[in-house]
Amino acid sequence: MVKYKTNTQKVLEALIYIAEKNPGISFHSLLKMLFYAEKYHLQRYGRPICGDVYIKMPYGPVGSFAYDILKRSDFLPEGVLKEIDGSLEIRRRAGIPSVSARRKADLDRFSETDLECLNEAINRCKESDFKSLTQTVHKEKAWQKADMYCEMDYELFIDEALPDREELISYLRETAQTSVL
Repeated sequence: MVKYKTNTQKVLEALIYIAEKNPGISFHSLLKMLFYAEKYHLQRYGRPICGDVYIKMPYGPVGSFAYDILKRSDFLPEGVLKEIDGSLEIRRRAGIPSVSARRKADLDRFSETDLECLNEAINRCKESDFKSLTQTVHKEKAWQKADMYCEMDYELFIDEALPDREELISYLRETAQTSVL
């Protein structure tokens, strides 16, 4: 299984970036945008943006650390929780959580290609409702092949039709453990 060391600060900045461009975004949409940004970047540039651990959940892939940030998980250090509170505003409307940015994302954390893929994922997903976005991510091979509530394999993020797919997968296997995101 291809795995990366999650860049936790970059995960937070990516969530802020997406929320900044989509005030009041649902957790579901935000997490799917981040998944697609990671997938696009991995396929084009041979590395994900943040390297979060993606878990197969009933409504699609969920970045584990990203979700911990959004739900303000109890095991996060106090300093991280304060940073989250200063960065993201989380509200509930009719029981459904939504997110807005409280500050601008630190763009210095991202490469030009990171931002390109984040923007593409935002544009791809922003008009989709919950049902259609869920149906779309359920077609992803990485989601289909994983067991429910288990980690998804980054190798399976690579589309079958991608030219030089096998070479890219070989590269990912060789470099994932030493990649700095």
